[in-house]
Amino acid sequence: MTTISELHEDAALVVTGPPQWAGELELRETPGPEAALLMMNRQGGAIAFSGKVEYGQGIRSGFSLAIADELDIPLDSVRLILGDTDLVPWDRGTVGSGSTMTVGIQLRRAAATARGALITLAAEHWSVDEVSLATSEGHVFVSGEPSRRVSYADLLQGKNIRLPIPEDTTTKRAEDFVFMGKDAPRTDALARVTGQAKYSQDIIVDGMLHGKILRAPSYGARPQQIDTAGAERVPGFVMVVRDGDFVGVVCEREDAAEQAVDAIRVRWQEEQDLPSDSDFPAALKEKAKEMIVLREEGSPAEGFAKADHVLEGSYFVPHVANVPMETSTAVASWDGGNLTVWSGDRAPFGVRDELAQALDMSQDQIRVIAPEVGGSFGTKGTVGVAQEAAVLAKAAGRPVRVAHSRSEEFMWGTVRPAALFEIRSGFNADGQIVAWEYTAYHTGDRPQRGQRGADTPYNTPNVRIAVADSASPLRTGSYRSLGCAANHFAREIHIDEIAATLKMDPVELRLMNLTHPRLSRVLRQTADRFGWESRRNDSSVGVGVAIGYDAGSFVAECVEVAVRRRNVRVQLVVAGIDCGLVVNPEGVRNQMEGSIVMGMGTALREIVEFDSGRLLNPALSRYRVPRINDTPQIEIVMSGDSTTPSTGAGEPGIVPIAAAIGNAVYAATETRIRDLPIVPRLG
Repeated sequence: MTTISELHEDAALVVTGPPQWAGELELRETPGPEAALLMMNRQGGAIAFSGKVEYGQGIRSGFSLAIADELDIPLDSVRLILGDTDLVPWDRGTVGSGSTMTVGIQLRRAAATARGALITLAAEHWSVDEVSLATSEGHVFVSGEPSRRVSYADLLQGKNIRLPIPEDTTTKRAEDFVFMGKDAPRTDALARVTGQAKYSQDIIVDGMLHGKILRAPSYGARPQQIDTAGAERVPGFVMVVRDGDFVGVVCEREDAAEQAVDAIRVRWQEEQDLPSDSDFPAALKEKAKEMIVLREEGSPAEGFAKADHVLEGSYFVPHVANVPMETSTAVASWDGGNLTVWSGDRAPFGVRDELAQALDMSQDQIRVIAPEVGGSFGTKGTVGVAQEAAVLAKAAGRPVRVAHSRSEEFMWGTVRPAALFEIRSGFNADGQIVAWEYTAYHTGDRPQRGQRGADTPYNTPNVRIAVADSASPLRTGSYRSLGCAANHFAREIHIDEIAATLKMDPVELRLMNLTHPRLSRVLRQTADRFGWESRRNDSSVGVGVAIGYDAGSFVAECVEVAVRRRNVRVQLVVAGIDCGLVVNPEGVRNQMEGSIVMGMGTALREIVEFDSGRLLNPALSRYRVPRINDTPQIEIVMSGDSTTPSTGAGEPGIVPIAAAIGNAVYAATETRIRDLPIVPRLG
């Protein structure tokens, strides 16, 4: 394994700074402690460091493109080191579509600082003014005299420079980009399709054993009597590890570990009177905690009194599973009192800190390495399998791998919180919304999840927005966009109901009530590309629209569906996004397309079914995610401009899609679906 001292041995230039920076945008957390962000070696190549992880969103490519552009070096001269707690700056986790917005821009500034230092070295070398110099392809040259040039490698020989990023560092203008703003293949694409990329599932350490954990059959169940004799007879069995209610087996092979844990005889004490999915949405209000008012302006009561129309509606989204392609996996290896863990987690520093607390160790004794991560979408954010592997490895005296089965991932991973929404709107005959009262109940214990996206983007003078948490019977956690997609589903369905009440064009109604220029622009451009006017008049299909905002970006989506009884076919999605400066257009398309297909699943069929603490559909054969033949034609419209700072693209695409599909289904069937998923509710 690479060490930080080995990297520093060949470093000629090191640029330091906080790992995050947002400029005029507001950071949602502290920028982090000063750290080495970029190194240049004596061959003129660059190594950049970030605590973010790559789980399919393409940040390795995006960061590499940005650094190569700012430094004026070939793309293959950039190396990224991500998610290794011994090598990279501290990071809270790869969440919230913030990597490009806060870390990507800081790496650009680090690269720009390095480029400035190289120009200074060349100016000293030639005894000329810095303003007379320019850079290209790893060289500094005299402007107007391209043959008079010196390589970065030559400039860096014998140097040992360390400098911080100046506050006034200037990055390149868009018109000077070589790589950014143009379609680029992913730098890791070949490794991924040829099997060279290593995921947690692929990590093999010398002497490694395999562990499996005795899992309870239902949430809250505790073992009362355990007989491990059957496990001990399985060929390849090594040992049983018990610590209170924790029981794990360690074997030479993974299949042996599976057989051994299945052979353990257990008498369980299960909790009684636990709820089922049929108790929802009523249980959300019954078990609601403190209601938090996010915004209250004007007088909703007066607005409703003066409105020509008042409309009320309730909406519901169930628990849905994250379903990452790769199940949670960790490998733990002890070296004396030091622990190394390879874990496919989105927050390696969080895993390190939780391990230190759980195992009563110093953080300096623990190294967590995040290999490639096969999807997360908000889960894989707890210590989980990493701690289990560490405990088993300590007992066995050899490295141990623990990997979830698919059913374990469903049961012991996290799910998106269920939510209930009650909306009351007042509006005039001309379509102007004059009063808006929005109350939401989200399961879970973290208020910020349900609050995200709850506020209305429409310009309404009398508003009250309130959100409450509610007790959850399942292991709720983060999900792509947190509560934003759920909040947008309720709001955008209700907005369409206003349009239907007034017999107005849904696009026209939205534009009438929008004053945000970027959101209005993305809606207009998306509707135009979709051909809204002509498609809306085609009686053979249904069309729907919805807008949204998330991670600093603005989106609009128009959808065409064909409905035959309980078969809903999404045929076309045109999605517009304004995420400011686009580093890699193909990367934005990939993220938008993935978000749309994922959101189609939550809209049409996905629901976690449970009863008395047990999951009823913990398998892909029973939990229906979108399949490749469900994928519609998708067109992406990029509405932003290069003068606006980059904002998130990984999550905004999922925000309006369920509502757009629901509105299209209504247009096709005149059946208004207010509770997800849609397909089971069609006649």
